Amino acid sequence: MSGNSCFEVLVALAERSQQLATELPPKGNAQTLWTGLGFMLLGTQFVVPIGEVVELMRVPPATPLPGVKRFVQGIANTRGRLMAVLDLAVFFGSRSSDSSSLRRVFVVEDEEKYFGFIVDESLGMQHFPQEAYQQDVQVDVIFHRFTKGSYQIGNSEWPVLSLASLAADPDLETLAQLS
Repeated sequence: MSGNSCFEVLVALAERSQQLATELPPKGNAQTLWTGLGFMLLGTQFVVPIGEVVELMRVPPATPLPGVKRFVQGIANTRGRLMAVLDLAVFFGSRSSDSSSLRRVFVVEDEEKYFGFIVDESLGMQHFPQEAYQQDVQVDVIFHRFTKGSYQIGNSEWPVLSLASLAADPDLETLAQLS
């Protein structure tokens, strides 16, 4: 160590790092981000507010039920609770073309309902600057009732689809197929 103690070397290193350090930006300049969970559904990328999803999971084995609407895949036992598993592609009048290995379930829960919404693919957490939010959204008309604006980043638009609004939809009040 050529005559310097370890302590002196550490002190010199600390002083040098303080000299080279840059100041943090003022708190007022900090960018506020909105966070959601990205997903694909019928070829369109969406984002759902992170506070609306209580869990993200693989598609669980579901027991088919007789006499239910087409989009009801069945009922699944998740940690001792029964959850209705609903296929969003079928709900919106189509079929998913994606591999079943990519499909995921967004679990939504409120005081009365416990739904698992199947999406084509999870795209993970997405963070958007608040100023990137737009009221207008360019999506297929079938999604309009459930979209709440979008985030525009570069050439990419991320419509905000509200699963809470979807769970409150009258079509989900009764899952039985009415004659």
